[in-house]
Amino acid sequence: MTLHPVLAYCQNVHPAETLEDLLAVLAGPAARVRAAWRPPGRAEATMGAGLWLPLEVARAIANDDAAAARVRAALDAAGLFAFTANAFPVGGFHAARVKEAVYRPTWLEPARLDYTRLACRALARLLPPGARGSVSTAPVSWRAFGDADAAGLARAGAHLGALVADLLALEDETGHEVAVALEPEPRCALETGAELVAFLEAHVFAGAGRDALVARGVPREGAEAALRRLVGACVDACHLAVVFEPLEQALDALDAAGVRVVKAQLSAAPDLPRPADAPAGRRRLAAFAEPRYLHQTFGRAPDGALVAAEDLPEALSAEGELTAAFAGVERLRTHFHVPLHWGGDDALGTTRPELEAGLRALARATDHLEIETYTFDVLPPDLRAGGVEAMVTAELRWAEAALRAHGVSPR
Repeated sequence: MTLHPVLAYCQNVHPAETLEDLLAVLAGPAARVRAAWRPPGRAEATMGAGLWLPLEVARAIANDDAAAARVRAALDAAGLFAFTANAFPVGGFHAARVKEAVYRPTWLEPARLDYTRLACRALARLLPPGARGSVSTAPVSWRAFGDADAAGLARAGAHLGALVADLLALEDETGHEVAVALEPEPRCALETGAELVAFLEAHVFAGAGRDALVARGVPREGAEAALRRLVGACVDACHLAVVFEPLEQALDALDAAGVRVVKAQLSAAPDLPRPADAPAGRRRLAAFAEPRYLHQTFGRAPDGALVAAEDLPEALSAEGELTAAFAGVERLRTHFHVPLHWGGDDALGTTRPELEAGLRALARATDHLEIETYTFDVLPPDLRAGGVEAMVTAELRWAEAALRAHGVSPR
């Protein structure tokens, strides 16, 4: 059976904090990428838009008919169609320093619920007739905040239950299903697929999440089914690789638990085998340290044990020397989304082969595939040659060719 997932790139690579910014992105870089990747005359001339909807933009589209109409017109003019949105960073994603602030507000806070409601409503207003939407969101909280104890997780579950009540009403109103996708990430409250499953089963599909949905008038016998349909996973290949969780193993675990894969992000991380014996590789990896984003780093010891750091400099000095905690690891991986068409160099590899091997499994699990290399502005200079549009176009071409090699024909 040929699979036909939608393939797009996430527009959080472009600084766009206002409605006017978004309109400029759609008319400018997004339209040019679409024209380069899928020029007029090609069978698939349109392209899905992986929208980033920060708070100001989400509020404008959700609450203002004229604003929503302007965005729909801009999508049409650019040869784009809405299908998914990133509602992980609430705003300020291209500030000088983002780091752990990207996880604020957490799912323990009502502000995260309020923002996600707006993002879901905004996306529903942009979807083509009959289309479903997906919205990716934060993995509850950043582990170092210390708030993800049992009580905190229950509070997050209750907020997600309240969100599903709104999503059901939104579906009745618009005819569009919009599902939310929690995105496990290294050193977060939900770091692995197993932790996502445990959270959903204890605090969303049952417990506080189900109770919140029932309290909003949904019959108990239908509450769990609604929650399982509208809350699921955003599988990010880079994140899984960094914590050494095999992609197909994670997908199998989600399937066995009845957790829906709402969307997937095609991404890869730097990968350095035998770091103690690779001084050039260590120096190359050290050059990825930068002040804007967190670059959680994991090392795997010969016995399979993992050692973790919240940011790359805690594992590797600026000169490329391993810190004491990482001195004995046999492999080193860092949360830094690298361009998919770049398979590494003589000094440093990437986890792209793991993504490539799992592409058909991803396309079986979900028909919403999104490339997410938001890191363009902070990549080492040699990886920024040609500009962001050239990078994204090359990534889309690589991903399409790799998918087709696995019998998957993206839309």
